[in-house]
Amino acid sequence: MRFLFFGFIFFSLFTNAKPINFSLYKLDSNNQSNKPALLIISGIQGDEPGGFNATSILIKHYKILDGNIWIVPNLNQHSILRNNRGIYGDMNRKFANLSKNDPEYQIIQNIKKIILDENVARILHLHDGSGFYRETYINNLLNQNRWGNCSVIDQKTLFEINDLNNNITQVVDYINTNLLDELHRYRVRNTNTSNGDTEQDKSLTYFATINKKMAFANEASKSLPLNQRVYYHLLAIEGMMKSMDIKFDRDFNLDIKSIDKLINHENTNIVINDIIEIPLHDIKPIINYFPAQKGDMNFYSNTPIVWLFKDGKNYRIKHGNKNITQLKPFYIEFDYSLKSINIIIDGNEVEAPIGTIVSLKDSFIIPQLDYRVNVIGYYKENIDSEVGIEIKKDDLMDKFSIDKDGKKYRIEFYKQTNGEEDKFAGMIILDFKN
Repeated sequence: MRFLFFGFIFFSLFTNAKPINFSLYKLDSNNQSNKPALLIISGIQGDEPGGFNATSILIKHYKILDGNIWIVPNLNQHSILRNNRGIYGDMNRKFANLSKNDPEYQIIQNIKKIILDENVARILHLHDGSGFYRETYINNLLNQNRWGNCSVIDQKTLFEINDLNNNITQVVDYINTNLLDELHRYRVRNTNTSNGDTEQDKSLTYFATINKKMAFANEASKSLPLNQRVYYHLLAIEGMMKSMDIKFDRDFNLDIKSIDKLINHENTNIVINDIIEIPLHDIKPIINYFPAQKGDMNFYSNTPIVWLFKDGKNYRIKHGNKNITQLKPFYIEFDYSLKSINIIIDGNEVEAPIGTIVSLKDSFIIPQLDYRVNVIGYYKENIDSEVGIEIKKDDLMDKFSIDKDGKKYRIEFYKQTNGEEDKFAGMIILDFKN
């Protein structure tokens, strides 16, 4: 898997209303980067989580055996973080004429360049839409003005060369053979955009279409819970891959129970400045007195849609548009000289890199170390550093754990220099498994 960044995505926080550019992942087999690519885009509207949760699962849990897919999971990253359809207006109405003064102008130029790349053969754009599309009016939930659970084309053929309707029908048939309920049945919706649809003609898919790219949209109904929306988006992706003869494998069964586990995966984490790793599953909503340095706090995660950003006086971590935790910082200078420590875990000495998670059953000891050690949740009078002390789970106060079950605790390390203030040298998380 190749992971490309665009624009200012390396910056992990924002303190004002500047747009954040998107990320691009490329998945292929045996580096078949020259094969025709399927480009999958989600997150153009920040309040439509079905799409960007589906692409996150696609990136992490699918393997391409033959073929080539490109994935943009977070086209409108700033609006995703704010759970807003579009902070600067609807981004999906900016693909016709757009002023260079628009805050998202450069983002639009960047995604246009990718859409027009000669390697991109088809585009699948993921959305969450209201209600359930039907060709005629049935009731307020099921009618021709609803967008949920349909697959969208802008015209029937692509300049009389490719049959868009036939291609999307194959995808719809694949979805409909795996329905959870008859109410969810998909239809093809042809917007006939060129016949005077003054809104749709500003959209991403129409821009692609008029530039001779085969473009489709998949809509999952907002009336469905998140796991079911993700389910239908993944079916649409698989149906499109099958229609392009892209062979793939996944490491889970495509069912609602499995999707629930993947959306809330127990191994989801975030690494900050390479010396802090935080496990995010079941984490407390607020972590107090968290070490932070002034300026940029760089991060990466094993989940594409996990994000760290500055929110007022605090830092916030989100999974898509879902709040995970809030870090209340104390500011301190960072030091990067400590790379690993020796730690005795349940009687066995192991080497643990700084910024990692260490599993144990009952007890630990940190042998002699030329750094101050602070085990958050352990307290004894007149002790400045917990070096050389055997500490058991029962010695730690639950209220200082970072998780709701009281099993994960911080060990913080500080470099001490005579005449200078301590510098934060990193963190290890203890994860008690008993």
